[in-house]
Amino acid sequence: MIKNTIYLFLLVLFGALCTGCTEPSETRSLVNILLIDAPRDFDEVWVEVEGVEILPAGSRGSEDNANWVSIPYQAASNMVLVSALIDETQLLVGRTELQSGNISKIRFLLGEEVYLIKDEERIDMSMTPDIEELLELDLDITIESGYSYDIILDLDLIQSVVADQNGDYVFVPHFRAFVSNGLSEIAGTILPVDIAPHVFAISATDTFSTLTSDDGGFFLSGLPEDEYLFKIEAPSGYVDTTFNLMTYPDSTLSLESITLQEIPSSE
Repeated sequence: MIKNTIYLFLLVLFGALCTGCTEPSETRSLVNILLIDAPRDFDEVWVEVEGVEILPAGSRGSEDNANWVSIPYQAASNMVLVSALIDETQLLVGRTELQSGNISKIRFLLGEEVYLIKDEERIDMSMTPDIEELLELDLDITIESGYSYDIILDLDLIQSVVADQNGDYVFVPHFRAFVSNGLSEIAGTILPVDIAPHVFAISATDTFSTLTSDDGGFFLSGLPEDEYLFKIEAPSGYVDTTFNLMTYPDSTLSLESITLQEIPSSE
């Protein structure tokens, strides 16, 4: 069934009138900042989230006279379990009203604390020296008055958590930012539910990845229309699975449940 949903975030209101919120002024638009994740094989990954900053275009569309708009993350604790943001789980980092027009950049604001849990042990991670550059992303979004927009921040932990030669871990954040309009999603379930395989959608120009949730579900979002090699990288004892598929704009491709085959034991 084709449905217009957003990766790990309930419903996208792009192009729909905002409901259940204060009616914006004539020239302002509501912008929601949402965080999602494609995690790796660690029990947990925690990061300290302080918020985001977005850069609307200044007068005459120039960045030179534009001012960053700060959107703080307001919660009881700034520590976020980002490894839990899989399947259709979401985190609303913040929202604000903006003057209608263009948004050219977004900057994710992290605190100093980032760590993982592996085998019930906490392991603090250092941050890559170029982290400030990696946390600032280019955008090209035009927002119109009277509408609500969800900007998705996708954190790929498969690439973001890196083990160095000393066995320590470095946080090298790999983000992408997008609005779902015109993009596609792939959803499904992989069995057995407890093996947590890596799931990839690979095109000629890009690779998207995630893991499965506790019930075997997965959700890939923000995919341009294209032909993809869909690959399930199975853990030890199971056979990898690959096949080709095509995605289309503004749609969710719901796959039938996929059962991975065990590798026969040698006698």
